[in-house]
Order: sequence, then structure tokens, then C-alpha cells
Amino acid sequence: MTYLLSALLLMHSSTQAQGVLPPKFKPKIGQKPVRLVAVGDINLAEPMARIMKQKGRGYPFSALKSTLQNADIAFGNLECAVATIGAPIEKQFNFRADPRVLLVLRETGFDVVSTANNHTWDYGRAAMLQTVQNVRKLGINSVGAGANSAEAHRLVILRRNGLRIGFLAYLGLLPPLIPEAKTEPSLAIASVEAITREARAAKSQVDVLIVSLHAGEEGSQLITPRQRSFARAAVYGGADLVIGHHPHVVQKSEVYRGKQIFYSLGNFVFSPAGRGTGALLDATLYPNGKITATLRRLSLAGGRPHFYSSVPAKR
Repeated sequence: MTYLLSALLLMHSSTQAQGVLPPKFKPKIGQKPVRLVAVGDINLAEPMARIMKQKGRGYPFSALKSTLQNADIAFGNLECAVATIGAPIEKQFNFRADPRVLLVLRETGFDVVSTANNHTWDYGRAAMLQTVQNVRKLGINSVGAGANSAEAHRLVILRRNGLRIGFLAYLGLLPPLIPEAKTEPSLAIASVEAITREARAAKSQVDVLIVSLHAGEEGSQLITPRQRSFARAAVYGGADLVIGHHPHVVQKSEVYRGKQIFYSLGNFVFSPAGRGTGALLDATLYPNGKITATLRRLSLAGGRPHFYSSVPAKR
């Protein structure tokens, strides 16, 4: 508890301080930056499964497919179990998709997905693990869940244009319905201590560190104190960029210790009715450590997200 209070006090008193310096890295002459495109919640189960069956599995992603494919790294939050096993746990909504539709993520260009969310575990631990395995079988990186707690907290590193891009992911909804376990399939559960410690260790292994957080209050544009403390702990530990999701609406971003925090990108492919709001994060990661990021708001109409400017206005 003493450590927690000290960490929080230090974080809040150092808002204007410089971020943690990256490890020694000398960019090569002419080295290109890395383009990262990130989106929010992706649900391949019902009710999205229905529209994918009617119009083709690629339909919900078709308007932004080229944007995702042209990125060096495309990231999203996979908000469902993708498995053939398990029974629904006791909760209001349970999402489980047919593994055959998972191929759409590879076809669309996704390189890494967070599986640290409150729907990956909807059908129990075994289905959670099968979800991670099904994702990896397609050559897509899964971060934030695994065969045990150590694997769930594992740093995922992608190499692009000579840069090492690291990803960590956490579920920040407490208390967890399925707690972490050292020897059973688990999600990475957020805490200020764990995030700070693991971000610090990860930063020594990569040139750019990105932390994904599934936290906040559904349907609310207000950032909760817990949500903010987790995000700032990530920056304090060394994260260069924090990407959030779970509220199903786009929330405000902030700059903390010189690093950008996007608290919620909202929905991406989630509901045929286009519920909630969504945004696409388009970021450029430079060899000198600089990051520029633009948030582009999306229309979610018909379960097929697109940029507002990409569709002619109706007359």
C-alpha cells in the first residue's frame, strides 16, 4: 500500500516532467518511421456474426481494409471468445465466435490484438486459451492473455523498419470475474504496481512501448480515477503510447509526462446497429523516439465503420 500511494503521488506531482528516456538506440541514416493504426472493440460473435453471414465475413471491415493493410502495424481489441468449447459464465452478455470467421482479421491486415478484456473469458478458461491459440495460428500476435498469468503478462515485440515495437495489455475492470492463476489460462489483470514494474522492464527491451488498457465505464465519456491511474502508471513505467478501450464510446485523450494517452477508441466492428462511437488512431513512430498521432472519428452505421469523409452525404 505504501508503494501504491508513493507511486500515485509521484505520478500526479510530475505531470509536466519529461518521460522516461528510451534505451540507447541510434537510428540508421534514412531509416523510415513506423506507421501504427489502432482501432477499438471488435466483436465477431452475434449480432455481428449475422451480418457477416449475410454479406460476407469481410463486409464489416471493407471500408477501412486498405487503411489497415497499408499500416506497418494494425492493432485492435478482440472483444469475444473465438472457440468451439466452454460454457457461458454468469454475466449479462456472453460473446463467442466461430473460429472460421477469425480469418477476417488476417485478411484485413491485423498484426496484433489485445485479448485482455471482459469478453475473452465469456466461456471459461479453456475457451479463453483456445481463443489465444486460434489467433496465433493465423500468424496474428495476441497480447494480454495466455496459458497462465506469466504468459498473459508477456511482452510482445514486433520489428518494423529496424525499430522494436513492444506491446503490453491489461484488463482494468476490478474485481475480475475470473482471477489470475499461475498454472491456468489467465488474463493480465491491471494494477498500478504491475503496470509500472512491467512497463519499466519492457522498456529496456524495445525502442517504442505501447500499452493497451481495457478499462473505464461503459457508455460514459468520463474518465474514471482508476482508469487514469492505470494509464499514468504505464507512462510512468516507460510507455510511449497508451491505447484504451471498453467504454464503447470515444473518450478524451491527454498528454502526460510528454506521452499521449488515448483513453478509449470506442467501438470498431461491434454492432450492426452502429451503437456507440468509434475512432481510428493513426500514429507515426519515428526512429528518434518522437510519436505523432491523429484520431479520426468513424461512422459505425450498418456495422461497417468508415471515415465520415469517405461516404458521400445523403441528399
